[in-house]
Amino acid sequence: MTSVLQPTFAAGELSPSASARTDIARYYTGLRLCRNFMVMPYGGVRNRPGTKFIAEVADSTKRNRLIPFEFNDEQTYILQFSDFTMRVIKDGGQVVFSGGPFAGLPYQVAMPYGQFELPQLNYTQSADLMTFAHPTYKPRELGRLAHDNWVTSEISFAPRIVAPASATATPTAGTGVTQSWRYQVTAVLDDGNSLDESLPVTSNAVTVFADTASATIVWPAVAGATYYIVYKDNAGAGIYGFIGRATALTFTDRNITAVKTDTPPNGADPFVGAGNYPGAVGYYQQRLVFSGSNLNPQTTWMSKTGLFKNFGFSIPNKDDDAITFTIASKQVNRMRHLVGLDSLLGLTSGGEWTFTGADTGLTAKTINARQKGYDGSSLVPPVVVGNNAVYLQARGSRVSSFGYSLEADGFVAGDLTLFSAHLFKGHQLTSVAYQKIPDSIVWYVRDDGKLLGLTYLPEQQLVGWHWHDTDGFIESIACIPEGQEDALYMVVRRNINGVEKRYVERMATRQILSVEDAFFVDCGLTYDGRNTDPVKKMTLSGGTTWGYPEVVTMTADGHFPFTIDSVGKNYSLAISETVENEITTETVRVQVVGFTNASIVAVKLLIVCPESLRGVAVTDWARQATKISGLDHLEGKTVSILADGSVHPQRVVHGGFITLQEAAGIAHIGLPYNSDMQTLDIELRNANETVLDKKIGVTSLTVIVEESRGIFAGKDKNSLYEEKTERDTYEMPLELLTGQTAIAISNDWQGKGRVFIRQSDPLPLSVLAVIPEVTFGGS
Repeated sequence: MTSVLQPTFAAGELSPSASARTDIARYYTGLRLCRNFMVMPYGGVRNRPGTKFIAEVADSTKRNRLIPFEFNDEQTYILQFSDFTMRVIKDGGQVVFSGGPFAGLPYQVAMPYGQFELPQLNYTQSADLMTFAHPTYKPRELGRLAHDNWVTSEISFAPRIVAPASATATPTAGTGVTQSWRYQVTAVLDDGNSLDESLPVTSNAVTVFADTASATIVWPAVAGATYYIVYKDNAGAGIYGFIGRATALTFTDRNITAVKTDTPPNGADPFVGAGNYPGAVGYYQQRLVFSGSNLNPQTTWMSKTGLFKNFGFSIPNKDDDAITFTIASKQVNRMRHLVGLDSLLGLTSGGEWTFTGADTGLTAKTINARQKGYDGSSLVPPVVVGNNAVYLQARGSRVSSFGYSLEADGFVAGDLTLFSAHLFKGHQLTSVAYQKIPDSIVWYVRDDGKLLGLTYLPEQQLVGWHWHDTDGFIESIACIPEGQEDALYMVVRRNINGVEKRYVERMATRQILSVEDAFFVDCGLTYDGRNTDPVKKMTLSGGTTWGYPEVVTMTADGHFPFTIDSVGKNYSLAISETVENEITTETVRVQVVGFTNASIVAVKLLIVCPESLRGVAVTDWARQATKISGLDHLEGKTVSILADGSVHPQRVVHGGFITLQEAAGIAHIGLPYNSDMQTLDIELRNANETVLDKKIGVTSLTVIVEESRGIFAGKDKNSLYEEKTERDTYEMPLELLTGQTAIAISNDWQGKGRVFIRQSDPLPLSVLAVIPEVTFGGS
């Protein structure tokens, strides 16, 4: 007999076509099946957490798209776009109107985009301002003023300050040869962050004399102007050069030499009229960049440096002027996405480009466009992982990574789906989100409503695919930072009592502090009656035997929670202490049988009260419940339940509620799902001969787990054996296991040494390694 260790599953689920590739390292770190398990960066897999129900969309008959809005790590939002409307989600809940006639209702803003136009909506963000590009609409911006105060409007590409209404030049009297001069004056706004110069106003022509060579220019004030700039044409050629600036409303020119390389700006709005609206937008080197209109699909427009709404230029051109360029390629391919890395990356429908400039930055004179690949990009936006842009190729079924390679000394594209191609065969991907923390996972929605995950660490060359399903159809996803990790939101279409509903849901955290907080149900809600206020305490007193069913007194300190309706309600009290670095917790459950006043009731002990809880005021208490309501969104569905950390029998939701078998202080209730993983056929690495053609019997199985409970294993899903542990009790749930656990299996397990592991309970399971003990037979 031989024990075969598989210590990592970092390669994720591999294609059946790779099932014989024992010549590559990925075979020994891959899986045959990775369903509802996530590949962890350090090699193990863990079942995905469930999803928490947030709200039904405004109109369940209309498609929705989620877009992340991130001002900083604390002020983050999910923008929920539907048919011509937008709602806002923050911290796992809908933002509502704080006042006015709609107070308490979901906050929403009218938008011009219909449900079928949302896939083409391209966006970028700077601080509190998000900019949208769509080939059917003039570029638009969305600004946040407060949680429930968002404003949106078409972008005006005119300077933020207007030109002076007029400019009048007067020559100084003199004699001798004459010369004709003319001036232009601009107003400048300097708000401390950037400078914005108005279009120029042109003065009258003046005749100056050789002996005085002087003229005075005056103009009316411009509201908001910080100062004014004066330009001069002294050659009659129509080219004006800088001669000075003034804070007053007058300027005297005493034959100042005009700097003809510093000329006044020309106004330009390249996005006027149907067909001229860009479809892609991004930022690069302090410029706002647009690209890909219907009439000019290969043209890119870059704003002036630091002036994101100014696409003006001067003649001759200045380094900070706006830039317009069109790429030259064999085919006309629309620019679909712009990504700012070390270079500006342009992803077209037919290839990948880099746009670079000189060491001092990108200018109209130094711009260099180079095509680096010919895969093309779909409408699904790319995400940046490390220094790589991860994008979906044009046909929507292959994911590539585009980044700088030391070996190639340049940007190269690499296929990330090569060894898991079966997950994409016959399908397209429709939505993407990048969850950087905790596991660096790029999530994709497949066109059949399943969720694909790519655990990707390019610096470690870790590429591991996994897939996830639910009792519904996932349509759109987005990810934003919340707390110490990134939260994944999704729009899910579910069938509830024969009616199609669209729900916004949030994937729960996988950072579990205690088993009571484990959330492994979909579209779920939580009843939590636990006390969170350190001032509010409960004390049990007056006992004699302190055993069931003795009646004792329970006193509330720091609050007045009791009413006559409290009779029949259940409470739990707990106390914890640390002994030799181990935390032990003792609990007691009671039922209210008599009401004295708002702070005193008589309670019946339901179990023996530990000595540590007798006459001691505790803050660790919970109001328990048996009937859990508020589940109308799951009407008619069979739900799984984790009650006080123990697995509860499943229930069917009727009338929006369920009744628990035992009262619980915290209960997670939602749709069940299975998490399945299966290893590949056993092959002995670095052996002199193969065992793929041998009969392999597995005689015992050891699984190394982390913070786990509820393990079923076998040769396939129809032959599962349960890890032998004590069953849950409602007095105290079993602790999570970290370490090795042996699973007794049947002696007739014959096959190729595969191991199938399932988690069907709403509990965490992290598998770090599997060690089957095997015997080899003949061919």
